[in-house]
Amino acid sequence: MIYHVNRIKIKADAPSAQVEEALESLRNQGRQVSSVKSFVVGRDHGGDFDWGATYVVEDLDGLWEYLTHPATLNSDKIGLPVVERLDIFDISDDEDPELAAKIEELHRRRNELSPETHEMLAGVPAYLGAGLEDDPKG
Repeated sequence: MIYHVNRIKIKADAPSAQVEEALESLRNQGRQVSSVKSFVVGRDHGGDFDWGATYVVEDLDGLWEYLTHPATLNSDKIGLPVVERLDIFDISDDEDPELAAKIEELHRRRNELSPETHEMLAGVPAYLGAGLEDDPKG
């Protein structure tokens, strides 16, 4: 199993209606992406973040579906402009020593397919996660 975790700090001047729309879009991802086995979107307790979202998928194929699904791309489009800080990471019980590199490759491939997503992630003032090291435009 792969637990795909997002920790989100919202910009202080973000319009509350846009924040609510982004949170509902995150919930919609969990409902719409068939590879998501379970999910939670809610307040982040235990750090300098406002919200968190975790999606559970079975394997790399499921993570790929999640990363490239229109519902996920919609959340990026709606939510990333109001994000001040975003940390994304994955936790897994898969003992493959190459899993981290494989996950990184999925993010790289997604950014190749969706340069808009890459640009939006690059625009987040503080981002920690996969996918920004390689420029999808070459």
